[in-house]
Amino acid sequence: TGSTIGRVGYIGLGNMGAPMAERLFTRPGGLTVLDVVPEAMSPFTDKGAAAASNPAELAADCDLVCVTVLDDAQVRDVVTGPDGLLATARPGTVVAVHSTISDTTAVELAAKCAEKGVDFVDAPVSGGAGGAKNGTLAVMVGATDDGFAKIEEPFGTFASLVVHVGPVGAGTRMKLARNLLHFIAFT
Repeated sequence: TGSTIGRVGYIGLGNMGAPMAERLFTRPGGLTVLDVVPEAMSPFTDKGAAAASNPAELAADCDLVCVTVLDDAQVRDVVTGPDGLLATARPGTVVAVHSTISDTTAVELAAKCAEKGVDFVDAPVSGGAGGAKNGTLAVMVGATDDGFAKIEEPFGTFASLVVHVGPVGAGTRMKLARNLLHFIAFT
């Protein structure tokens, strides 16, 4: 089945977000970007991406919104703040958070999104900026079956491994387990 995702919005064009968003240019449907640093959006708008002034404006015309911001507080603000995604996101929209947030934050935001008919997906990534640039990230996805089916194709632009690890919150728990094993291996 083809993806039902048309336009993708990307919030947070930092070290990880920029190369991930860059890979999304390869798919049809269009890209809208947002970053607190206006200059971070220029390389994208120069190539034809639309720019939004806040998350609500971005969500108004996007089927999928990828979020790569700093921490739980920023993710909460992006999703539920006064100009947040939920102010305008249409039912059926998918909000995918790539930031490493707590599993409880993911579950809480998923419940708020569900009230508006929006799918929340926690989708932490592994593989660093190099993996993002090369399209070889691993994404551990906590989502409903329906939510996972929607994101598989667009995530394939920046990841070579997209794994549905369970319900919302499971992506974060899987990433923490992976990091733990990584640190043990280093030690």
